[in-house]
Amino acid sequence: MEYKTLEKSIVRDSKVRNVFHKSCKKELFYTNLKVNSSAEELLKSSKSLFAYPTMIGGGSCLCISKLTSYGKAPDNAFHIKAHPDPITCFEFSPFNERVLATGSRDCSIKLWSLGDEDGEDVIASRPFIQDPLITLPRQSKRITGVYFHPSVDSLFVSASAEFAVDLWDLGKGEASVLQKATGATDNILSLAWNTWSGGNMFATSSRDKKMRLYDPRHSGLPVREVVTHEGAQGFKLAWADSGGIDMLCTVGANKSAQRQLFLWDPRQMGQALNIVNVTTDSSVLTPYYDFGTNILYLGGKGDVSEEEGGKNKQKDKLDQLAGALKDSTMIGGNTAAASEGVLGEGGFLTEGDIKQEIEGWLFNTYHPRYLKIIKDRVYCFLNEEAAQSLWDFSVANIKYVDIYDNETTGSNSPSNNEWSLRFNIIHNNLKEYKMECSSVEHRDAWIASINAHREMKKEEEQQKLQQQEQQKIQQQQQLSNTVNKDLSPTLADFHIVNQSPTVPSPASISKGQSDQGSGVFAVPNLPASATTPSGTGTIGRKSHSLLARNPSYTSLKLSGGMAPPPSTTPTSESSSSSSSSSTFLSTNSALPAFGSAASIQLVQNSNQPQPPQQQQSTNNTTNTSGQTIIIKLGDIIIEGSLFELVPGLIWNSNVEKWYIVSEGMLYSYKTKQLARTGDPLETIHLEKALSVHKTKDIFKIQGFSFQLTTPNRIIHLLAKNKDEMKSWISVLRQNLKSSGESKPTTSSSSTSSSRPSSLNNSSGMPPLPPGALKDQQQLDGADQPLNDDGENNQGGEEEVEEEEEMLEGMISRKLNGIFSMWGNVYMSLLAEDLFISKNKMATTPEMRIQLSSVSQIKKLSPTEFSLFDSAGAVVCNFRTLTPPTEEFDDCQRWFEGLEAARKRSIDVIKMFGLSERDESLAGSFSSPSSSASNLLSSETDNGLDSKYWDLTALKNGKLKMLIQIKGKRKIRAVMTKLSPESLNTNNSFVLDAGPRIFVWAGAKSSRVNRAKALDLANRIRQKERGGKSTLIQLDEGRDDSDDFWFILGGRDKFVMSGATRNAVTPEEQDSQSVRMAIYRIGIDSKKNSLRARLAWEGSDWRLPNKELLHTKYVYVVDCPTEIYVWIGKESAATQRRMGSKVALALLAQKDRADWVRVTRLTEFGENNLFKEKFANYPGMLPISTTKQETKSHIATTKAEHKPEVLVARLQASVDYVGREKIFTGTLTDAVDQVCEGNGHVKVWKINDFEKIEHPLGLYGQFFAGDSYIVLYTYMVNNKEAHVIYYYLGRDSTINDKGTSAYLTVELHESLSGACVQVRVVQNKESRNFLNIFRGKMLVHTGKYSQFDRADTAVYEVRGIDAVDSRAVQVDTSARVLNSQHVFIVSSPATKTVYQWNGANSLQTEKDAAASIIQKQLFKDKDYSDHQLIVVEQGNESDAFWTCLKSTAEVGVTQYHRDTNSLANAAAARLFVCSNSSGINEILEEGPFNQDDLEIGNVGILDARHTIYLWLGTRAPHRTKKCAMESVIALCKQSKLGHTEQTPIVIVEPYHEPLEFRSYFRAWIINASKYPKSKLPFLEKAAIPVQSVLKDYLKEIYTYEELLADPLPAGIDGSKLECYLPDDEFVKIFQMSRQEWEKIPGWRRENIKRSVYLY
Repeated sequence: MEYKTLEKSIVRDSKVRNVFHKSCKKELFYTNLKVNSSAEELLKSSKSLFAYPTMIGGGSCLCISKLTSYGKAPDNAFHIKAHPDPITCFEFSPFNERVLATGSRDCSIKLWSLGDEDGEDVIASRPFIQDPLITLPRQSKRITGVYFHPSVDSLFVSASAEFAVDLWDLGKGEASVLQKATGATDNILSLAWNTWSGGNMFATSSRDKKMRLYDPRHSGLPVREVVTHEGAQGFKLAWADSGGIDMLCTVGANKSAQRQLFLWDPRQMGQALNIVNVTTDSSVLTPYYDFGTNILYLGGKGDVSEEEGGKNKQKDKLDQLAGALKDSTMIGGNTAAASEGVLGEGGFLTEGDIKQEIEGWLFNTYHPRYLKIIKDRVYCFLNEEAAQSLWDFSVANIKYVDIYDNETTGSNSPSNNEWSLRFNIIHNNLKEYKMECSSVEHRDAWIASINAHREMKKEEEQQKLQQQEQQKIQQQQQLSNTVNKDLSPTLADFHIVNQSPTVPSPASISKGQSDQGSGVFAVPNLPASATTPSGTGTIGRKSHSLLARNPSYTSLKLSGGMAPPPSTTPTSESSSSSSSSSTFLSTNSALPAFGSAASIQLVQNSNQPQPPQQQQSTNNTTNTSGQTIIIKLGDIIIEGSLFELVPGLIWNSNVEKWYIVSEGMLYSYKTKQLARTGDPLETIHLEKALSVHKTKDIFKIQGFSFQLTTPNRIIHLLAKNKDEMKSWISVLRQNLKSSGESKPTTSSSSTSSSRPSSLNNSSGMPPLPPGALKDQQQLDGADQPLNDDGENNQGGEEEVEEEEEMLEGMISRKLNGIFSMWGNVYMSLLAEDLFISKNKMATTPEMRIQLSSVSQIKKLSPTEFSLFDSAGAVVCNFRTLTPPTEEFDDCQRWFEGLEAARKRSIDVIKMFGLSERDESLAGSFSSPSSSASNLLSSETDNGLDSKYWDLTALKNGKLKMLIQIKGKRKIRAVMTKLSPESLNTNNSFVLDAGPRIFVWAGAKSSRVNRAKALDLANRIRQKERGGKSTLIQLDEGRDDSDDFWFILGGRDKFVMSGATRNAVTPEEQDSQSVRMAIYRIGIDSKKNSLRARLAWEGSDWRLPNKELLHTKYVYVVDCPTEIYVWIGKESAATQRRMGSKVALALLAQKDRADWVRVTRLTEFGENNLFKEKFANYPGMLPISTTKQETKSHIATTKAEHKPEVLVARLQASVDYVGREKIFTGTLTDAVDQVCEGNGHVKVWKINDFEKIEHPLGLYGQFFAGDSYIVLYTYMVNNKEAHVIYYYLGRDSTINDKGTSAYLTVELHESLSGACVQVRVVQNKESRNFLNIFRGKMLVHTGKYSQFDRADTAVYEVRGIDAVDSRAVQVDTSARVLNSQHVFIVSSPATKTVYQWNGANSLQTEKDAAASIIQKQLFKDKDYSDHQLIVVEQGNESDAFWTCLKSTAEVGVTQYHRDTNSLANAAAARLFVCSNSSGINEILEEGPFNQDDLEIGNVGILDARHTIYLWLGTRAPHRTKKCAMESVIALCKQSKLGHTEQTPIVIVEPYHEPLEFRSYFRAWIINASKYPKSKLPFLEKAAIPVQSVLKDYLKEIYTYEELLADPLPAGIDGSKLECYLPDDEFVKIFQMSRQEWEKIPGWRRENIKRSVYLY
């Protein structure tokens, strides 16, 4: 919130001008609030509670906290489990502070009670609630707003995405809609009632840019509507109708993102009464109107930080003061802009170059100085880069500023002599500081600035005196009154001075406290502990029911005001309260007029006594000029004791000092005591410092050292421990970051690098020698994640530990002199400066070289290099101390590091000679949210359209673009000239003609090249054209299109150009390296100017990451055939203009092709060709863009396992039950989502790429054709933990499975606390998942939408224990019955449910079947009249067989009777023999099901009494042979009870016998598991293994046998020649086997085809 005024006056013309906010103490803060920042509404409060959406439950929960619960909120705060989907809106009731309403994306509205009438504190007694007070009927679309009527407690209003508003009557038994207000064509953003005019009308704001006024008493259509703000963000409104005014206030933005406030008369809405410009920002402000004070507050969502807001206010104040002072006679009214220094908008200076008179021995002279005003102090430096001031004092100590009188100088034209350029600063101690400026305008600007700061300082001191006087008065009042301890921090910080009758809020209307006929509302009730103003009695607490139905409130057709009815039986307390209230209002019953003096004033409440430790609030010290420096304790960031290295004549000493960092300054004192009262030894301006980093081997004593470097000094400091050093480095770096161009810090954790490259040096651009940039982070450092302030989200320990490696070390430097001697020095690269010192411990550098002044670095020899300036003169010569080796080259290290830093130091703006005020090259970008097409329109009129790509014209087909897809293995997409001569036969091309997109593939282009072209064309069609463009594919030589060649300019030019003969080969394109550079345009806050620095340089061998682009900057991407200007959303207009200038300067280079144009893009509006320039833009085709590695060897073939290894695996036992620890709880029998213990479960079903809530009544029931998401939440160490199971039905579609996985990740990101994702497949469920639905799990076939309860259904109940047992639907047939298990037969036709118990079934299966019938089937109302019949095997009735579509005689013979022991049947195991890894492997599957049998593998089912071998039809013959031999070997040496007589049988796929199928859970025979050629199903008996294995052991076949179709069993079709006898081999191939082996493989295949052996 910020104060705005229409007139720029020095003193605010406001009746509340003395009201200032006061930040409450830290102990009154609310911390650890886990707010869902992506929610649409973030905070609402009542008188005692506040609510905020939380991340719990994926945004579907609302946390509630008391206003008196200060401090850290618990990790599991009290919350409302409101909806299954995220909450979109919520609102507290104005009648009951513990009632609120919520709306959600699930189209539901619920009202909640947070306290019972008996006084139970729900917030304190429960962790959460999930039972609403009232649930309104579900709407068809999501809810966008919920509102209470201001005076009728039974009237409720909601808005939905149907673009309508519903008025609900909550007083009846069931809520009903009284009126439906329509007319909007987009979402409703806000709603406001005419509160004090009867509450009979309301206004709405919509995203369709219209405000509508409704009278719901007569119609649901708007009474009036008007178009308001033109901005696309929408607008919000408030109705101000108290105190004699009646206005509608709307806040929105225009097309240029200028936020505006409109005032409307609701009776005449044709035109706004007043329009006020607020600020320029992309977010929407929300208006809040205070009925008591007639003040409108505008609240934004993170518009500007508190610090930045304070700076902006101070700058506005200085603008006003300077403007007022420059118009006075003191300056003469000269308002010309100064030519030097940092000039403010009001024509005043804050820093700049100046001259000061210095006293000399014979005469005085003027020496250059640098003057700067920081807050309320004036500093004078030796030069701009100096970090320590020569003198400084407060502006409050300036007596006056004097200039030389014209008459005194005797000159008629003072501007022509030196006296007119001078002024004197007279200190209070009468000391004069004589200054000289470069011009009269410069002098006037300095005088205006100094006087403006003086006036502002005086005004602040006067305000402090007034506040102190008010504090004394308030302290006296506080001693006589009782302080209410329950007030919130917001209310406690202000004191209400009642100078006139006030109008309370409608929410504070109390029964029986006003006369109905008087027309004036009663004063709101205070808490019971408060007293009346006279102190004679207490005011009673008002009493309301949760939603009391009051007949007098119901009708909206009441005439006149909505006055509350009088109380019939008031208590003594209420009578006393009523009399006191009426006495208070008896003096003046009229309502105050708008803008009159009769209103409530808020005065800062500082009357609370301060603790003793806070009474001493400042440090008073004195600077070198004898003036007091006041350091406020609240401004001290860090202070402590550090050791400083002080050089001496013989040895260095370690001196302990006390250091303080405050407001960008570093103060040093001898001791801690002197820091409170003494003089500082020195003051260092941290904004002038260059760097701070860790050091080693500096101090002889134990500790952790670091170094602070200023332009002319190196300060070595030592901390006592590591944490202390990290804290100091972190604080100092933050102060360094706050000055100059704000850019992300670097870190060596990233490893992206670039190949050797150089900047283009044509067209006057200074050459940049090639040199590999070893670390991309040295250029930008933007790969790290950024926080909201645009800085890297790293600090503290990580920032200190991961700082980049310093470029420093001993080196030899050539000294000046005639003998050209060399001397060893210590050199270090800090930021963009090169420091040369005697040794590592030196505190004063011998030489400082700014790399921005170095134009070239040359390597003269393997150990020597030189630095040259722009004139070609040698700056310095260096020579390394060690010669280069294969492992380390010190000279190359220095050369590459210095070259990279030199490139970073080049300012492209100065290099091209661009001017910030020159508007001739680029248009104005005023809107942060302007699209690229809008940005282009501003310059089309200037004749610059030929230099820019008009993306709108390209979309409409008025412009065409040709894109070349280069390379074979390293694929790149580049723009090329629109000409047939650009085509070649080795590449693919994409011709973007707007409505049509052509993909032309060269005859010799690779498949990867064509795939990339097709992918790029599809992305352009989908992402940039909305799928409306037509995609046309053409192949060279086969397809032709006249339109394609017409757009390019004719096919004849393509043939004549010889593109097919002279084209560059793809291999040559892969070896080429194309240069690319990215420049960042930022703002240098030191000089208030723009800087364009190299942010990244490299080639398309390795592309930069998109995280390089930051929203606060403008980037220019320079490629040989493309130039892009990327505009961040939060970048300034000057940055955008300069970005276009830099792009046009690059475009004007001599070697640039004439057809190249500039493309301007905004953030989030990038085209696909721009995304190709970065490595990790989402949606890109993952084609390799890195150099292929050359493998020096080929992997050797794996050796086959020995037979005993495979047999050992068949005998190994794995406990699949005991290896998974159960931690989940079981779902309770109640119809809720609570599990045993502290668990909570929520289930969603995937439907049409969305997740919808699964009905509570069907929890535990799943469908094989659907996919689900199951969220299980439980408590671990008093913290919430989550497990997300995404359940994949056996027959669910690929889309549903993929959607469930995607939405699981999305749900994971929205949850707070520990979270684990688990994939669950039907019939392979984990035991923790099964335990949630123990005794309730029922799986149906098909989809939920196709389920028909009228059909007979059969469910198989199978499981080894209570957790594993569940029911799965199988075919309705008597053949599915199995004597080992239990089956449930549901017959709706006979209203009977049968439980068939197999003779050998487990008791746990019987119990599970009974539980499922009772908890799932009979719980359904459709089964309420069904009866349960338990049938034992052998006692089936005719009715039972009729349900299974069989008869008693046939049915008994159809199902499987297992006569073996129950233990052997339960111990069945399945092994899979596979050759997917290149060798035969045998692995156990558990738990197994039908899906584990794949036709490319061999399944081994060990049922102890019998071993079944399921031979897949596509399994290799050696895999089949290996499986059969391993099983035979198992029976010979088994330790599990197998013998050589154990039957081993072969099962043919798709013809499995009944005894084999009975071992699998829910075996099904349908089209999803069986090919159509195998249906109807034909069962075949198993075959003994010996009869099949003998065919696999045969090694020789005749030529006629090998030509048979199908081939004999056991033959490898790829090696048919190996089975021929030797004599027949020679006869067919006309050569011996030895000669055959010498022939290349490709020739063998041709020979084999000629004789049909393939």
